[in-house]
Amino acid sequence: MKHFAHLLLAIGMLMFFSQYSYSQSQLKGSGEVFYHQTFDWKDSTKELGWKAPEGFKFYDPLHKGLNWHWYPNDSLISRHTKEPPFQSSSPEDGHLGLFLDGFDRWISYDTAQSMVNNAIEFPVIDCSDRSSVIVRYETNFMGGNTGGMEMRVSGNYGVHWAVWKVGFGCGHKERPDGILSGGSAIFETNISEVAAGSAGVVIKFYWWNSSYYYWLIDDFQLAEAFDYDLRMLNYSLEWDDGNPDTEVSFMYNIPKSQLGGAFANFGIEIFNTGEYDLNGVYLDVDISKNHQSIWHNATEPTWIFSTYTDTLVLDSTFYPSDFGHYKISYELNLDEPDQTPEDNSIEMFFNVTDSVYSYCDDISEQDLMYGYTWSEPEGETDEQAFVGSVFPIYSDTEVSSVSVYVVGGLADGLIEFRGAILFLPPENYWNGQEPIERLVSEIIPLDSSMFNTWVTLPFEQDGYTEKLFAGDVIYAGVEYWNWHEEKDPYRKYQNFTIGYDKGHKLKDPVNRARLGPFEGIWWWSYYTQGYFMVRLNLNDHSNIIDGIDIPSALNQLDQNYPNPAGFSTEIGYELTHASEVFIEILDMTGREVMKIDEGYQSVGKHTISINLTTIDSGIYFYTLRAGKFVDTRRMVVSK
Repeated sequence: MKHFAHLLLAIGMLMFFSQYSYSQSQLKGSGEVFYHQTFDWKDSTKELGWKAPEGFKFYDPLHKGLNWHWYPNDSLISRHTKEPPFQSSSPEDGHLGLFLDGFDRWISYDTAQSMVNNAIEFPVIDCSDRSSVIVRYETNFMGGNTGGMEMRVSGNYGVHWAVWKVGFGCGHKERPDGILSGGSAIFETNISEVAAGSAGVVIKFYWWNSSYYYWLIDDFQLAEAFDYDLRMLNYSLEWDDGNPDTEVSFMYNIPKSQLGGAFANFGIEIFNTGEYDLNGVYLDVDISKNHQSIWHNATEPTWIFSTYTDTLVLDSTFYPSDFGHYKISYELNLDEPDQTPEDNSIEMFFNVTDSVYSYCDDISEQDLMYGYTWSEPEGETDEQAFVGSVFPIYSDTEVSSVSVYVVGGLADGLIEFRGAILFLPPENYWNGQEPIERLVSEIIPLDSSMFNTWVTLPFEQDGYTEKLFAGDVIYAGVEYWNWHEEKDPYRKYQNFTIGYDKGHKLKDPVNRARLGPFEGIWWWSYYTQGYFMVRLNLNDHSNIIDGIDIPSALNQLDQNYPNPAGFSTEIGYELTHASEVFIEILDMTGREVMKIDEGYQSVGKHTISINLTTIDSGIYFYTLRAGKFVDTRRMVVSK
């Protein structure tokens, strides 16, 4: 069993080549883009409305007919894989799309399952006068198998090939970097080892042993590297509870009573995509509570060679001990001035609460949701399936309810669900036995009024079963029933859908539980990049704070700038919980002179610019309203 849950997002974009050195007289370090393909391939004279330029080659070795196409003017549009417009840097030019779902052609299910191997090959690119070569492109994809997503590069006209995995380490039905449907992620890596100084560079995008969904590519570039360009690819964090058998991932909300460990081994994966080897590279970690720094540490400086990837780990521990909103800041530092400093830092948050226990934050990336059905024999209904999250219990406590973010489903009276706590004795972890149903709520029908909101499901309590004890491992989530007898394969994911959070770019959180009545434990824990939107609500009794909501006082309203203000000013604020945001401006008499609705905003720092041209000189008060949080500051307008 794993010692800890290592939460490192394996981008899968780098091969480890031997160090390659150029003479410094050849180094340019300009970052110049010398090849750019926007895929402006529209051609109304052709049957499909497009034509690839001379030199591009398409490979369909299995003759399935599902190869790369040009979108949007292609006829190959899928009921199942068609995305919203791809929001790349040049959407007006179109983009490449590889649709692998056999349902595109309305063919049989068996045929749709068949594997497809296919590729698109670029024309020969002359890089003979380039001392370094960076490849960069924008992408969105979803796959049943991303392990076969490859970029192959040849420096000798296609005789020999080097392979880069380009699936971002994603699993089934996951998208790169947590982007939303239609969004754009950037793949970038250094291919100098193969391409620099070569007149015969050939690049091929290849997806093999694949059968489902799609891959979109746009704005493909080759560029020279910068002199100094160190990039933080991802971050890692461990939860150490002193038990080598514990499998638990990062918690966004932790009840104070369940602080049974410490955060440890803060790590980052970094890539030196610049021309030079870099010295003095170190990771700086700062933890703040309620906007005040309370813990700070850093790794020892080290070398990172050009075109190499490496990992820095801060072997230290932090023990959260009290209620509050915490922020963990990772900062990458080096001796030389980094020419792209925007990718050298990252922040993450967690809260110590009185009762809320959850992996997820408050933002549900709805286009990344998973609607589950239990696959029963033909003609049978989906009876009493379960989906939820795994929670270790570190101290004796009581449970009152679960909360689940319901995204959608078929609200037609034939879908029912309830909250549930399932318990599995330690001796039953690995023997395939079903867990014990410990607590349940009232069964309710799925209603459209529940969509896109939190639904809290109180448990029926008897003074005993709601008690949880240190050492317990429980499944908290929902049981649901699908009473539709018709087995429409195109509606199988519409029956009941809960929210899914990919706000943290962490790999391998151990949090999913999915069970069914016929096969016992299907997954007791599942490694994924996301989190089910499930909250476990405990009765801690240690604090008077309402545990469902993190104390709103932890939000922050800044002083406007400039102050005094003229015809405009900016107001900054930070939210610890996502909420609707309103800003009101009142004069000295209490009369409202302006009200601004910022809508629903995510956790983090925000800034709003306010036009004051219609407001006279004088003293005013501005008030921020965000959920339960209300704060007011004074502003002077002087024209």
